[in-house]
Amino acid sequence: MSEHDNQTDAAAADADRIRDFLVANPDFVREDAELFSLVIETGRSDGAIDLGAAARDKLREEVRQLKSLNASIVETARANLATQSQIHMAVLALLEVDSLAGLDSKMSNRLTGALGIDACRVLIEGHAPLKDAESILGAAEGFVGDVLGDHVELLGPVNPANAHALYGQQGARVSSQAIVRLDFGGHDGLMALAARDAHLFQAGQGTELLNFLARAVERMVVQWLHQN
Repeated sequence: MSEHDNQTDAAAADADRIRDFLVANPDFVREDAELFSLVIETGRSDGAIDLGAAARDKLREEVRQLKSLNASIVETARANLATQSQIHMAVLALLEVDSLAGLDSKMSNRLTGALGIDACRVLIEGHAPLKDAESILGAAEGFVGDVLGDHVELLGPVNPANAHALYGQQGARVSSQAIVRLDFGGHDGLMALAARDAHLFQAGQGTELLNFLARAVERMVVQWLHQN
């Protein structure tokens, strides 16, 4: 027997197994709208318009779109859960510190690593609570308004005009940022996160988790602010 004959016999055996499976499980076809429409589709050679076929084509396209939408929703949900886990772990790590200097160190190292960002700054107008700080720094009066205007938060591309004031030497290397206005017991301030990835922070993104992180940092800073 030739190789071609062997392949033909194998294909026939596979076809028989598929038929047996479908006979035993007819709902497999009925519950798949796209497959069902292909199974019942009939061709016409007389030039007449087959309204049934047109309806099935429309249904098939709708099913494809719904499958694509469902896949997108699932992927978004997974990404949101991953981000939520990152934020919660970051906050728990920050809660371990027992001083403002410890918080500054954790924000500069642990927080940036946990969130996959390149810079994290907390700026407080009229108050520089730490002598040698990396993340918790002082700022001139009116700086927060210059950066945020009337906004409570700002996400999107880094503004070159204030990049250095916000991120120091890293300002020339980061591309996207998320900034949240804070209140440190009467001192205006902000928390700024920045990344080299130009798409990490974009206008229109949800900010619930970002604000949760910002408020947690705000409360931790306030409890030590006037002790330094």
